[in-house]
Amino acid sequence: MHDDLGWAAMPAVSDPALRDWLESAACGPHVKAVAARAIQASAEGRSAAQWRCDLLAEHPGASALLAEAETCMRSSGLWPWPGAKR
Repeated sequence: MHDDLGWAAMPAVSDPALRDWLESAACGPHVKAVAARAIQASAEGRSAAQWRCDLLAEHPGASALLAEAETCMRSSGLWPWPGAKR
């Protein structure tokens, strides 16, 4: 089953620092959108594991995009769950 990436559109971002990062990050637009959603999930109190589970339950074909977003967030210091493992 092909997973259409239309769902990976950028959500509204109110944090100016996050907006600046998203504009300057070398990651692709879908990766940035997943990263923004991860940061929102963390702010809502969801764990990294729950965020992954929820994302993959809704979009089963998104595992490569999820991995790329995690790598991008971790390498840029924006991983919102310190100490959480992959």
